[in-house]
Amino acid sequence: MRTIPIVKSVLQRLKSVLKKSLRSAPSSPRPRSLLVANGRSLIKLGSVLALPLLCSAWPAWALTRVARPELRDLKRAAIVRVVDNNTLVVQLEGDLDLRLVQLIGIDPLPAEINPTWTELRRQTPLAVYNAGQYLQTALLGREVFLELDPALAPAPTLPAYVWQANTLINQEMLFLGHGLLSGRTDGLKYGPILREAATAARQQGRGYWTSYGPR
Repeated sequence: MRTIPIVKSVLQRLKSVLKKSLRSAPSSPRPRSLLVANGRSLIKLGSVLALPLLCSAWPAWALTRVARPELRDLKRAAIVRVVDNNTLVVQLEGDLDLRLVQLIGIDPLPAEINPTWTELRRQTPLAVYNAGQYLQTALLGREVFLELDPALAPAPTLPAYVWQANTLINQEMLFLGHGLLSGRTDGLKYGPILREAATAARQQGRGYWTSYGPR
C-alpha cells in the first residue's frame, strides 16, 4: 500500500515545522526543559490528529479525476432496479420501455465465494451483497446520466458508463472492490482509468479483495 510512505512523509514535515517554530520562539522565563517538553507534546498530538485524517482522505487521492462530458453527449435515465453488481434496469428519458444497462469494464463477482462468507438472512456472498447494497443506496430511484463508448456496439443490454453528478460509478465500483475488471478494456475511452481503480482496490484490499475474503 502507498498510504504508509505518504503518511510518514506528512508527519515528518509536521514535526519539522513544529521544531522550527520552537527554535524561533522568543525566550521566556520558563525553564528550557519545560519548553522542550511542551514542544514534544505538540508533536505527538499533531501526529495523532494527522494520521486518521490522512488515512480517511487516502481513497480520494488514489483516483484519477475524470471530467464528465457535456450533457448533450449523455443520456438521462432513472434507475428502476439493481439486478446485480454490474447490471441495472433503467428508464431512459422520453422512453416508455425499460432497458437493461451493463456497467462497462465490470464483470460480475463470482456467485459462489464461500458458503460461510454470507449475509445471514439472504445467504448471499458478502462481496456480492455489499456491491449490490452500494448500488442500491447510491442509485436506486435516482437520476443518472449514461455515456456510451464508441468502441462498443449497442446491444439489448446497453453497455454504458454511469454518471451520478460528477462521479463515474464504474470507476467507483472498481475502486471499492465491488466488481472485477473486465478483460476487455483495451481501446475503451476510460480503459486506463478503470484499470487503475481495479489495481488500487486489489493492492489496498477493499471489497472483494479484503484479507478475510476468498483468496
